[in-house]
Amino acid sequence: MSFVFEVKSALFDALKAAVPAGVQCTWAETGKADRRQQVWMGATTEDDMAVTALRQGPRKPTAVTAFVDVHALVVQPGSPMAAERSVYVLREAIADACRAVPAGAVVGLLDVRPESSETETAESTDGAFAALTVRVRIRGRVT
Repeated sequence: MSFVFEVKSALFDALKAAVPAGVQCTWAETGKADRRQQVWMGATTEDDMAVTALRQGPRKPTAVTAFVDVHALVVQPGSPMAAERSVYVLREAIADACRAVPAGAVVGLLDVRPESSETETAESTDGAFAALTVRVRIRGRVT
């Protein structure tokens, strides 16, 4: 369904504007571990598509709920606490990007909001790193 793709595109544009300078923001994971701070769009799940009204014709009004995972990674020398602190800054930028996509930015969009997040922190020979996944919920009603 193109509705979810259009909302994901609007979120990506808002994300590029919301992340701090120096953070690489990409549509998909680059696979390059040499980036010190990066944010990318992850998996998309269209969880619920329920017809909300009966009417004649092939297209019925449908309530759509989808989820997009937004990932962030920070690698820096020093302590894991510093890396995790930096990834929380990116989490706030992701939340700001969600708020920047207004209802109606895409026809039928009701809201875009962060639903949950998961953070993992570790140390390696490259330094300390923190990884973040924010699950973003998209709700809309399309015909």
